[in-house]
Amino acid sequence: MSDKKHERRIYVPPGHELRRTGGESVRSEGVDTRISYFEVVDPSGGRVGRYVIREARATDAPFAASVTVEAVE
Repeated sequence: MSDKKHERRIYVPPGHELRRTGGESVRSEGVDTRISYFEVVDPSGGRVGRYVIREARATDAPFAASVTVEAVE
């Protein structure tokens, strides 16, 4: 998923920026999970929020998928 698609999932106030800070992939028992880390930065460069997005997809039929967004404090 592109960062633009993630902007639909995370509220980014006008003038603020969504920055990707990292990511990883985890594979376990029929599920592939992509974990992405983001922060929302204000115009002066201060971090105002951190988020984790988990995109999980089953590797076996019926190939279910889910997306979870979590605010990190």
